[in-house]
Amino acid sequence: MKKTAPLLLLFAIVMLQSFATRAQTVWNLPDCIAHALENNLDIRHQRMQAERASYDLVQSYANVLPALNAGSSFGYNYGRTIDQVTNEYFTERIASQRISASGNIHLFAGFRTINNIRYSLARQTALRYDTERMQNDLILTIANAYLQILYFEDMLEVARQQLELSRQQVERTRILLQGGTVSRGDLLEMEAMAAEEEVRMINTKNHLNLAYLELVYLLELDPEQEFTIERPGLEVADIPFIYDPGTVVEKALNIEPSVTAARERISMAENGLDITRGQRLPTLSLNTNLGTAYSEAFKRLANNDQTQMLHAGAGGGHLAYVKNGNTPVLETIPYRDQLTENYYGSVHLILNIPIFNNMQTRTNIQHARINLEQAKIGYESTKNRLSQVIHQAHADALAAYQGYVSNTKALDAAKESYQFSEQGFGLGLVSTLEYNEARARLNRAEISALQAMYEFVFKVKILEFYQGEGFVL
Repeated sequence: MKKTAPLLLLFAIVMLQSFATRAQTVWNLPDCIAHALENNLDIRHQRMQAERASYDLVQSYANVLPALNAGSSFGYNYGRTIDQVTNEYFTERIASQRISASGNIHLFAGFRTINNIRYSLARQTALRYDTERMQNDLILTIANAYLQILYFEDMLEVARQQLELSRQQVERTRILLQGGTVSRGDLLEMEAMAAEEEVRMINTKNHLNLAYLELVYLLELDPEQEFTIERPGLEVADIPFIYDPGTVVEKALNIEPSVTAARERISMAENGLDITRGQRLPTLSLNTNLGTAYSEAFKRLANNDQTQMLHAGAGGGHLAYVKNGNTPVLETIPYRDQLTENYYGSVHLILNIPIFNNMQTRTNIQHARINLEQAKIGYESTKNRLSQVIHQAHADALAAYQGYVSNTKALDAAKESYQFSEQGFGLGLVSTLEYNEARARLNRAEISALQAMYEFVFKVKILEFYQGEGFVL
């Protein structure tokens, strides 16, 4: 026991270190996307729907095959009942058994079987592309949440720098106040500015925590688990953005799952219309039945020289037939012999011609035609929506890039203005109000530049994503 205790302690330490390592893993964007696609509950539910449709497709193929069934029943009859083998009334207890088998195959069903296969195939394909569409939507949502974290991390760094500058400036102003260069009001203004910067940093940190929490929930992770993301190298100069939206739309229409799913639903509606039209046509089927039976009431003469088979009559089996002055002795025919002698079979061709069914067939066809028109409208709507998204993303990317360029210039000017104001304030040439205004302009310029950069990156990546290039930072 003394030797195993250190081993257990070492094992516990190793496990804790391993858990801590897993808990502190840095996640990059591909890791987040892969984990979300594997664990997202909505995606898993949609996959089950697609899997159910695949089983329905297999069943539609199986409907071409004949249906075969077999069964058996065994029991006792009491009181006055008719034996199913002898067709006679009995009052005593009679044991009996029936064995049967049946088969049925549709020779012609108005082409509904083949159209049902086509319908199930289109449905299974549509649901599979619906799953891909949901995955694409989730990828864009994950990427947007990921970029939001990066944005607020940059914002938090800017807020920290601004707060540090404010604190340094408060100390400098306090020194200048001691030297008589500035007034007590100037120091109070600087302290108020530092307090505002601290509040801004706290708010930004809160936004960052909320952005992390949103991504954690999207990944179906435990919020209590430590979670950090990897910072990719984002350089706006390395990102191409000159895309022809028309070319992007043309390419996206061929690979976008939502468009393919909508197109498959048109095929579903067409096959559904053919299925309902088939209800007007006659159907032809072939039925077969085989069976045999056994009953204790099915008897024969026990005498070997008499081969006539008799059965017990009503009232307990008393017979009026007498040979050589002796009452015949009856015995139940053996089980195997009865199964052979009571064998029966039948074959039927069944033709069903629909004539009038309360206009139900006509109504079903009208509904199917409406479903087809709705599917076509849905397909056009999906294409238009995709075109709108791509054109909007292109316009937003172009505007964001122009805004980024303008805000970068404004940021450079704000930095120079702040440096000039900082130097002038130290020499007493710039008032506290002017200095604070320069600080505020610099802060606004930094925030605007960050917003424009991340918006540009996201919109360009959307254009790349719809061209089948994935979402790669």
